Amino acid sequence: MFTASAPTDHHGISVLAEAARAAVGQLGGGAEIASLLVRLLAEDARIRSTVTDASAPLELTIEPDGTEITLRLHDLGEPVNGPPGVVLSLVDIGLATSAIGGTDGAGNVTVVRIPLAGHDQLLDETGLEVLAEDSPPTDAPVTLRALEPSDAAALTRCIYRCYGWTYPFTDLYYPERIAASLNAGRRMGEIAVDEHGEVAAHWGAILVTDGVVETGGTVTDPRFRRRGLADQLGERLLRRIEEAGVTGRLREPVLTHPATQKIALREGATVVGILLNASEPIQQIGITDGVQSHRPSLSQMYSPLRPLEPATIWVPLAYEPILRHVVAGSPWPREFGQVRGTVTATTNSTLSSSYDSARHSGSITVEVIGQDLIAAIDDALEQLRHAGAEIITVLLPANDPSLAAVGAGLDSLALGYCSFVPSYGALGDALTLQWLRDPEIDTSDWVFADERVETLARLVVDQAGQVADQGRRDRRRLATRQRLFAALIDR
Repeated sequence: MFTASAPTDHHGISVLAEAARAAVGQLGGGAEIASLLVRLLAEDARIRSTVTDASAPLELTIEPDGTEITLRLHDLGEPVNGPPGVVLSLVDIGLATSAIGGTDGAGNVTVVRIPLAGHDQLLDETGLEVLAEDSPPTDAPVTLRALEPSDAAALTRCIYRCYGWTYPFTDLYYPERIAASLNAGRRMGEIAVDEHGEVAAHWGAILVTDGVVETGGTVTDPRFRRRGLADQLGERLLRRIEEAGVTGRLREPVLTHPATQKIALREGATVVGILLNASEPIQQIGITDGVQSHRPSLSQMYSPLRPLEPATIWVPLAYEPILRHVVAGSPWPREFGQVRGTVTATTNSTLSSSYDSARHSGSITVEVIGQDLIAAIDDALEQLRHAGAEIITVLLPANDPSLAAVGAGLDSLALGYCSFVPSYGALGDALTLQWLRDPEIDTSDWVFADERVETLARLVVDQAGQVADQGRRDRRRLATRQRLFAALIDR
């Protein structure tokens, strides 16, 4: 890890930019890109240094993290709720992989990730072939064990044999990314391997927040199917995540095929959300007819792995009907609070935002709800839209009584319901809303396991269209009002 500090002035900015060039170059990363990014971050901090002594230091930390290098800048200027727009633009064109910005209680923190050479190194498909769904079965013995970093390349080969280049979770095509996330403790998995060390089946989990994992990446070589391998790996994985102290399990089954939906529902999961336009268009072998013409959507399901403590949730009226539908279909001890009279909230909201260039998606996380919630979220949305985001999610703490009152009007920002996850790390119960650049959702290839998935999907799609239409009506109403005022002035 490399650290440096310098005054919040032009000279200090130059010092930090040169330090970043040298440090990142030694780590094998893009030295010039790092220098440019640090210069832009530091210049933004200098412009915001109106609330503190101009000599207050900028603190830069640079360290490798798997297949990436993180650039972390801490400043004491005016609070931020996301990275500078110019930095987001560089993320969007691929010079950096992601950026996040916000406050940490002692100042502002902006983190930008830039790739090392191995980050974009795909599997080598030389000599591999995509196996037909009806490939002859084999009775070759397999060994069930934990996924290790040394298995990363074999896992990518298994993915390719099953799906070619069409698997929706594209990180599983990058061996070094898999190995890095395993080494960092962000990923775990169970595999079946043959006598040659080739992966025949896999089921994995990724840590998404404290105490909550997302499980998936379920794949079985066609030659090894109908042997119950997926069920066995799933049971082994569940034992491991429970032993690790995980309290909640998320899954995101595709909506183009009911198989993974059925597995989750059969195991007692509750349908909690629909992630609209979740990723770039893909092709799914045996499911879609070529590459999809639209961004695919996912369902989201949740299972608590320990009994949930009773809690009260408070949400704006626009989202309460859908959320009541979700909670009614669960065994969770949740009740809805009612706003009576004035609700006390702090003046300023605390939030952070991030942007992922690979998926063209943005995310906003609200940690503290203030009276300026609508304005703060609107500003962050505008910044992410300008960066090129196709979808933006907004995570809100639903156990805060002020959300129901201060958050009234969030639908006017074209934010529709996305999901609700109880006991979601430090946020507590988390309500997630979603903004869509294209609210016209193509549902022609959706297939539902049962009415539980279908009903929620219809509710979410309908609201996405409604909030988008409301925004258009509001803009036209404002334009009409301005035209009428202009006519009066002319007289």
